[in-house]
Amino acid sequence: MDKKNEIKNRWIIESKIMEVNLETDKQLKCLYELGQTGLDNIGNTCFMNTALQCINAVKYFVGYFLSNQYNEDLNLRKKEVEFVESYANFLKTFWSENCQVRPQKLKAVMGKFYDPYAGFRQNDSAECYCKILELLHEGLSYKVEIISVDNGKPKNLMDRVNMMAIESWRKRYKDDFSIPLKLFYGQYWSRVKCMECGNVSHNFDPFGIVNLPVSSKTNTLEDCINYYVLSENMEEDNKINCEKCEKKCNGKKKNTIWKLPPILTIAFNRFDDYGNKINKRVEFPINRVKFGDLVERQSDKKSFYDLVAIANHSGGLNGGHYWAYTKGTNGKWYEYNDTHITEISEESLVSPTAYYLVYMKRHLSTELVIS
Repeated sequence: MDKKNEIKNRWIIESKIMEVNLETDKQLKCLYELGQTGLDNIGNTCFMNTALQCINAVKYFVGYFLSNQYNEDLNLRKKEVEFVESYANFLKTFWSENCQVRPQKLKAVMGKFYDPYAGFRQNDSAECYCKILELLHEGLSYKVEIISVDNGKPKNLMDRVNMMAIESWRKRYKDDFSIPLKLFYGQYWSRVKCMECGNVSHNFDPFGIVNLPVSSKTNTLEDCINYYVLSENMEEDNKINCEKCEKKCNGKKKNTIWKLPPILTIAFNRFDDYGNKINKRVEFPINRVKFGDLVERQSDKKSFYDLVAIANHSGGLNGGHYWAYTKGTNGKWYEYNDTHITEISEESLVSPTAYYLVYMKRHLSTELVIS
């Protein structure tokens, strides 16, 4: 059997962290004071440069490539391997010294998979961020056995929900699991209740970015979260199809998150239905952040996150400029505006230009790889 198609000696165990020794921290010590590298704008590519800088802020993910550990996971049956190799080469150049890099080859390879990136027009940085992770996931995917530590019959509703969530994750990713998926992807939980018979249906979908609404009433990240998790009445033209009643009925829908990823990316929806930009300052926390109001799984409610990157945007829907703020391996914050790099203070991070935020879970090194 082809080695790349075997189920590796890996078990993804939900609701439990397994301690592993990857010597990743040792690898990261070599990066101290490195990573202060600018990226050439090769024709409206500030959107891509910003996405790359934000992903680069996740130093444990960087270590996965610089240590060549990614080679063990290459799925040679998939064409996305070309992008993985190009991305790894880009990282090795980026982290070799503080310099200036022209990511032309990486952009060209991305253009093979996504036509909008083949040209030189502006694109959305949050979408590019997701596309990079999707390509890496596909090229590094492998088979796994996903099991749960909670055996036996469910004792309550949350036990049943946990089993449904794990089963949904298993069906979707048992043949295509990856380290990018493990680190950057979480799981939504939506439930729809029929207001006539009381039947509740559950759905679990993966996500790479959580999109939160911005309005005149959302002054803080907490406000955006509270608005996001409000229940929505499904009536008139939006009635639900109730399987039990076998007809359209009034319903109530609620969206939250079941499982947070170790790297949580939150985007502010700054464009209204008419394409107008909402240039509003939204306050957001930086260190020791909990997302208890956003997530349902009890273990995730207790987790702390720290901000490691911010993508900024100025301008409108059809144009503008992107740049990044990221936290370096030396603990300092830097602004990356294409090739221009400036050290900045933590107090200057919150501004009306913040477009998406990248938070990293504390003690991440013990969760990077299950082997």
